Amino acid sequence: MMGHMGHGNMNHMNHGGKFDFHHANKINGQAFDMNKPMFAAAKGQYERWVISGVGDMMLHPFHIHGTQFRILSENGKPPAAHRAGWKDTVKVEGNVSEVLVKFNHNAPKEHAYMAHCHLLEHEDTGMMLGFTV
Repeated sequence: MMGHMGHGNMNHMNHGGKFDFHHANKINGQAFDMNKPMFAAAKGQYERWVISGVGDMMLHPFHIHGTQFRILSENGKPPAAHRAGWKDTVKVEGNVSEVLVKFNHNAPKEHAYMAHCHLLEHEDTGMMLGFTV
């Protein structure tokens, strides 16, 4: 048969199961909800964000939309010289990273900013949050 790749007929297989991995990755105990920003950041004011990966030895490159920030610590250590400038992603891997961040533009609920793990498998399973300014 033209186009047949020898996979056989799978019509007899039961494909009715549901596999919900949506809550596999969370931030502050919550998976991403498109309709519910997690918090409001103050416009024009510096904030110290503490991003914890304690107890999770997996790498999480944490990315924040709408700004650039200064890394205060990366995985519990001062940032390396090449990480000392303005950044939009901080590495979180089994420890705590801290950033100094400021938002200069409004971001209402309808156009909330996002912060998320930059690994698509993590982001797509809930390791993302929306926030307003």
